[in-house]
Parts: sequence; structure tokens; C-alpha cells
Amino acid sequence: MNTILVVKLGSTYPQLIAKHGDFDDWVVRRLNLPAKEVCVVDVVAGENLPRDGFNGAILTGSHNMVTDRLEWSERTAEWLRGQVEKRTPILGICYGHQLLAHALGGVAGPNPQGREFGNQKIHLNDAAEGDSLFRAIPKVFEAHCCHAQSALKLPADAVCLGGNTHETNHIVRFAENCWGVQFHPEFDVEATRYYIEQHKDLLAKQGVDTKKLSDAVVPTPESYALISRFAKDAKKIVLSLPAGSS
Repeated sequence: MNTILVVKLGSTYPQLIAKHGDFDDWVVRRLNLPAKEVCVVDVVAGENLPRDGFNGAILTGSHNMVTDRLEWSERTAEWLRGQVEKRTPILGICYGHQLLAHALGGVAGPNPQGREFGNQKIHLNDAAEGDSLFRAIPKVFEAHCCHAQSALKLPADAVCLGGNTHETNHIVRFAENCWGVQFHPEFDVEATRYYIEQHKDLLAKQGVDTKKLSDAVVPTPESYALISRFAKDAKKIVLSLPAGSS
């Protein structure tokens, strides 16, 4: 089936939902695919994850924390282990990125440097040069960020592809055909500024000038393109896999 599965791991603020939809809607828009080629599964609401019948899966962000070990989150982690073993193409975003780390034997937890919000520069390392998903992205690019927890320790076979001084593991290839990004390629300028406003007191306690941070938010086309590129690559990957492996 020519389908991308969007695994919904949480919801954004009601005010943003009313104007722009929820996390899954933002991902779907970035996919730029016909509706019949996208399937959303809301695991928080108790919907079951399919074992097969899709080309790849994208894991959304969440306001929850991986460290809370919520039932639906642990259930998704178990599902992820099975999908990684089958070499299913997977892209985890923020919470989804951290959940992959946790599911595959790494550690997710509070970032010792605190929150990272707004437009931030991400630096690719040498390992990204041959990576099928990231080799087309500039060595340094900007992305929208909004997180307090991180993938603190990577699983044994994971490879870090990029980061910055605040977030070492911004981009990780967790396994063959499986990636995670700590930044938010599905966010836009309005959403990023809204999150800064909602967390301005906590950010101010870190010494962040939130007005300056908000004013500096601009579109991040390189990161936006990542979601649609993943969808295109996922189809090619599935077609190239041996029969029975996806």
C-alpha cells in the first residue's frame, strides 16, 4: 500500500488547533501527498498501530515526556522495536526522536542545559555526507526548536548526524532506514513564536531574551523539506527491500 503512517503522540494547544489543526495536521501538510496516501493513528486515544501495509512512519511531537513511561508511549516503543527490525522507514520528531532512543536501548531525559526554543542552527557532521536523507541538506541550516528533554544517550548502533552546542544529538540515524530529529520540521513561524510566548517565563529564568528570540524566528525551508523528502525516500526503500521484510 502506498501510504505514509503518521503516529500521533500528542496534541498542541487548543488555540493553535482551532486555527491550524493539530500536530498530525502539520506533518500531513508538509508531506504534500494526496489524502489517500496518508493514514493517521492516534495512539494516545487508544488507536491500534498496524503491523504492515504502509511505506513508512512519522512520529509526531508531544507535550508529554518520554520519561513518564505512559502506557501508550511504552506500547508504541514496543511497536517501534518490531518495525526497526523489519527495516521499516521511520522518522521521529522531537518526542518521537526521544522515544526511538528509549525504545532501542538509549536514554531520554531532561537536557542539562534546559530548554531550546526558536530558530536554531543545526550543524551536520561528516557522517551525514553519505546519508540518504540528509546528504541533500546544507552543512549548516536553521530549524524550529521547542524542547526540554533530549536523547541523552544513544543506542549502541545509532549514529549522530548533526547537532549544536545546546543539543548534541539533534539528528540521529538510529538504524537502517530509521532517523530521529530533535527539531521540528513541521512547525511554522507562528507556531514557533506561540510556543516561545507560552514558555517565556521559564525561558527567562534561563537568561533567554524571549522578545529577541521571537523576533528572530523566520521560515526554515531546509528543515521543512525533510518531511516530504522522507516520504519519497520511504517509497524507494520499501520497493528495494527483500520480500517479507516490510
